[in-house]
Amino acid sequence: MTMDVYAEWAMPAVIAIFVVGGCLIALVSGVLAAFLRARRRTLLAASAEASVGDEPPLLVEGLDVVLSGIVRHHEGHDVAVKVAVTQYGSEAESSGSWSHSWTEIDREIILAPFLLELANGQRVLVEPPKNVDVADALDQKVWIDRNKRVLSAELVPGEHIYARGRLERSDQAAPADAYRDVQWGFTLRPTGGQMLLSSEPLGAGMRKRATFHRRNGWWALTLLVATQLSLVWFYGRVAASPEVMSVESKRYYYSTDSEGDTTDHHMIKIRGVEVEVDGDDYDRILQGTRLPIRIASSTNWNLGASPTLRWWHGAIIAVAPLVFWIGYRARRRSTRPWFRRKVNEEGMGRLPNVSSGTLPT
Repeated sequence: MTMDVYAEWAMPAVIAIFVVGGCLIALVSGVLAAFLRARRRTLLAASAEASVGDEPPLLVEGLDVVLSGIVRHHEGHDVAVKVAVTQYGSEAESSGSWSHSWTEIDREIILAPFLLELANGQRVLVEPPKNVDVADALDQKVWIDRNKRVLSAELVPGEHIYARGRLERSDQAAPADAYRDVQWGFTLRPTGGQMLLSSEPLGAGMRKRATFHRRNGWWALTLLVATQLSLVWFYGRVAASPEVMSVESKRYYYSTDSEGDTTDHHMIKIRGVEVEVDGDDYDRILQGTRLPIRIASSTNWNLGASPTLRWWHGAIIAVAPLVFWIGYRARRRSTRPWFRRKVNEEGMGRLPNVSSGTLPT
């Protein structure tokens, strides 16, 4: 008589295979995603640094470029780009200690076409999209009341900036009294719907993000190696073929914990080793019953025809990629620059006493 029985501690074989395969796929994906993102940002940084030199780059239609120049207002506009972030402030007291927080509740982007004057005097018309990223300091602050303020970042005439986008031909002419009949040669528009305007060189920020992604790639690789090393014996059982052996003996006993609760233990001996099994399986097993065993070596085997894992081991394998991906995603969001996340701040002390439009006292 042959039965397929597994140890009490064993994770079902189908679940074990799913967990191991899922862990492998998730962590390999994490390694690839992080290192590819790091590689892309490294290339973007190199491209940005190469585009911004002593001489402006050659302007070519359809080329994705980073241009460096001075902001000039376009005819009929008194603004280039301005981002206003409205925050609501709250405070709380705990054990005599006060803390406060500022939470973004609204964001407004005011924009208009503007001119970018390059180092050689050539001017390019910049047409920022509504979702433009403005990497500039939120250095303008207006207080509405004690619990409400507006932080602003604005690109102003005369400011030196870096602009990333795609060059396209433009047939618009500059006003004669302003720029002496100079014709527009090019317009900078979004690349794939995205444009970045920055008051700081773009290469440094991109290299910083590349370092962030590369660091997380190494974390994912470390987890991948650790989990796979812990599964070496499991893979050995996967490669092995099942054998059939007879039950040598069976034994039942119970244990009592410190609170007086009892736990039943149903043991069978096979290959000279006692293995705990489920009570229902125990009742069906007799001395001499033939059971399949997955044997990779004299010390690496498991009861049952299919390879399996201990529940605690399977749980660790399942949790490892979840911890990485949740942490990676959370760190990506929390370390993004302010223009790509909510501007929320926390601090100690109470909110400042201010009146509308004044600075805090």
